[in-house]
Amino acid sequence: MPVLVTAAEQPLARRIAVRLVQEGGEVRAFSAGDTSVLRAAGVFIASGTRDDEGRLEAAAADVHTMIHVGGGLLSRDPAAMVDNVEVVLRAATNAGVKRLIALSLPGADPGADDAIRRAKGEVEARLAAADLPTVAVRTSLVDTPAIRDAFATAGLGPQARAAVIAPVRVEDLIELIVAFDRARSSAPTGHLVVAADGPVRRSVAEHLELAGARAPGGGSLVGRKLSAAWLTVQLQQVLAGPWWTDDPVILDGWSFADLSPIPPAGTAGQ
Repeated sequence: MPVLVTAAEQPLARRIAVRLVQEGGEVRAFSAGDTSVLRAAGVFIASGTRDDEGRLEAAAADVHTMIHVGGGLLSRDPAAMVDNVEVVLRAATNAGVKRLIALSLPGADPGADDAIRRAKGEVEARLAAADLPTVAVRTSLVDTPAIRDAFATAGLGPQARAAVIAPVRVEDLIELIVAFDRARSSAPTGHLVVAADGPVRRSVAEHLELAGARAPGGGSLVGRKLSAAWLTVQLQQVLAGPWWTDDPVILDGWSFADLSPIPPAGTAGQ
C-alpha cells in the first residue's frame, strides 16, 4: 500500500518523500508548493493547502501510512500545528489510512513552558485520541541549515547559547522514519511515542562553532538573516529544553530500527 507525506513543500518532508521512493513502493506527496523535485524523483503529487481536508482525504485513498512532519522551531504560529494535525487526522480517518507517523519534541506537553512544546503536546494529545494507530517521534534538535542559520543570526543571549542540545542529523532522522514505514502493523488502534535523541550533547555555541556558523553575515551556512524579534524570543524559550528523553517507558527509536545515528558537524560532545 502507498505512503503519503503531507506538507511536502517543507524541505524535510520533501527529503523524506524522495528517500521513500528508493524503497520501491508508491509514494505520494501532498504539497502547497513547488513539486518539480518530487515529480522528477517519481513521487505522485496532489496539490492543496494545509487546510484543504477534502483534497488531502482524496490523496490518502488506499494509503497505509501517512507521514506528517508538522511545524517546527521556526513556526511563526505554533498553535497552527494543532489545527493542522486535526485536519490531517480527519482526512486520514475518513480515507481509511492505517497509520499516521508525526514528529514531536522531547518534553512535548500542553503545560510546557514554551509555545512550541505546548503545541507539540496538544498535537500528541490529538494523536493519542485518534481512531487510527499513531506514532509520535520525539526527535531532538534536527540539524538543518535553516536551524543553524537561525541560531547564528537571531541574536541569542548567553543563556540560550549555553543551552545543551542533542542534535540529530537529517539523514539519520529520515532513515528512522523509513524504518518505521517498513515495520507495518495490522493493529487497528494504538498510540506509540518513541524517542530519537541525538548521539552527543553539546552547547548551542559549540554546535555552531563545529558547523562553521558563528555570527550573522560571517559563517552563516545559508546566508539568511532570521533576526525578527519574535523568533529570537521563541528560540530562547524553546532552547531551555529538554532536548532528550529520560523517560525509560518511552521506546528508543534507534534501537528499534537497529540504527546508530552519527553526531552532526564534528564529534565533540559527551
